[in-house]
Amino acid sequence: MTAENPWFSKILESYNNPPVFHRGARLPSFPPDELQINTTGQAGYPTLKEAFIFYQDCVGEFKEAGLEIDERHTVLDFGVGWGRIARFFLENLPQENLIGIDVTEDFVEICKKTFESSRFLVCNPFPPTGLEAASVDFIVGYSVFSHLSEAACREWMNEFHRLLKPGGMVAVTTRGRTFFDYCENLRMGNPEGYSRALAYMFSDIDEARSRYDDGAFVHSNANGVTGGGAMNADFYGESFIPEAYARTAYSDRYEFQKFLFDPARQTHPILFFRKK
Repeated sequence: MTAENPWFSKILESYNNPPVFHRGARLPSFPPDELQINTTGQAGYPTLKEAFIFYQDCVGEFKEAGLEIDERHTVLDFGVGWGRIARFFLENLPQENLIGIDVTEDFVEICKKTFESSRFLVCNPFPPTGLEAASVDFIVGYSVFSHLSEAACREWMNEFHRLLKPGGMVAVTTRGRTFFDYCENLRMGNPEGYSRALAYMFSDIDEARSRYDDGAFVHSNANGVTGGGAMNADFYGESFIPEAYARTAYSDRYEFQKFLFDPARQTHPILFFRKK
């Protein structure tokens, strides 16, 4: 269980009672709870639990593919935010082997400060990045491809292919089919704000669900579901990538590895790819 895992407990302690040290280095500090809630809807234990499950799934699937992550590897966290996912990979590799990029400059500055590292960089909504080709072993992205347009996803997958070493792996999350049901159920109440935007982001939610079932990439950039700041409707909204689409859309550059989703423990399905 998450609460009984020593590494999770150590990260949680670094939130509750800092400073906490690991392998002689201070674990990253945290931004204020208000910022955590504004970005993930939660703070502290619940948002870290969600991040840890994703981390566990990534490490487990990488190992199953024959790529057990260790201190020789480099991980890129795509859409790093305030670093809630990235910090967990410090169990496997040194901080200098951890890179984070994000379109939001404020998040990058937070990570530079809390991780005490310069390996966090601002990127544009569309690639390329300034990172060297074949410079990373793994790329992870939590709650990023669940928002990017089809064109943005394709361009970033192309950039990931450039950045990955031979045989490197990508793990990204997407909205799953059950999220259509969640949005539809919101209509039964009197939703406001973001919840209302989700409830009515599709004029015909049955048609959107049907397209998903037919293997199509489904995206909405309706008013209210786009992000603020750099995250505008040109590339950002709500995205649903079905397994059938993922299997073929990037097959010129990747071997599709797995569509992993257990709604009893995961919030988002995870798509795993390996560079050809």
